[in-house]
Amino acid sequence: MTTSLILHTILALLLLILPFGALYLLDRPSIQPFGTALVRGIIQLLVFSLIVWGVYKIDNTWINIIWFVAMTIWGGFMVVSKCHLSIKDYLLPASAGLFGGTIAVGLWLLVAVLPIESVTARWFIPVMAVLLGHSAAMLVRGLSSYATMFQRNRAQYDFLLGNGASPWRALMPFFRTSLLAILSPTIANLSALALASLPLLFCGMLIGGFTPINAFAVMLYTIIGCIASSVLSLGIALFLVKSLNSKQI
Repeated sequence: MTTSLILHTILALLLLILPFGALYLLDRPSIQPFGTALVRGIIQLLVFSLIVWGVYKIDNTWINIIWFVAMTIWGGFMVVSKCHLSIKDYLLPASAGLFGGTIAVGLWLLVAVLPIESVTARWFIPVMAVLLGHSAAMLVRGLSSYATMFQRNRAQYDFLLGNGASPWRALMPFFRTSLLAILSPTIANLSALALASLPLLFCGMLIGGFTPINAFAVMLYTIIGCIASSVLSLGIALFLVKSLNSKQI
């Protein structure tokens, strides 16, 4: 780390005077939780950045794959924890869902869609990280909705089974609810993307050296990829939940 970078980091941290000052004037008890969360987030970001730097430096296919597998397992653990579900029953489906959905869509983007000559760490890590992050956030919604809906309406499942429906057919209403749980927020937020998220991504890509038209194209590919990856991840996870667990929820 150069002296210039340290100086710039200190200058950036000075901006925190504004939120801390506002909390000091209006809600002093919130200063400690805010500060703790901020420090924790900075440490996590630093650790993640060091890991990514190492993967970038080595730029080896197997190292990239190991990094991705580790991230999907960690992502699956976070999903199950946030949904308050059984680690034993849901960790494998959640992790496998994230792995399958992200790797399938990510490789499609990297190999067939994005105009790159070879899949190096420079492209593999950002694309997979964005897809994995979005898919994990949506999988929390999907699995949580599925589990809650099934617990509240178990009688509906038993009723459909009693009337001749197959187990998979009887679960379709719950799968539908789970799918809508991840697509409804996406549909609602798409109209706001041009006003909020896209300018930030657009500016970031311009700073990184993209031309405006290329930045637009990459953003479009990323948005479509995130939606497809989240749906595929949910489908794989629900399939494994039903296949691997004899007892529902």
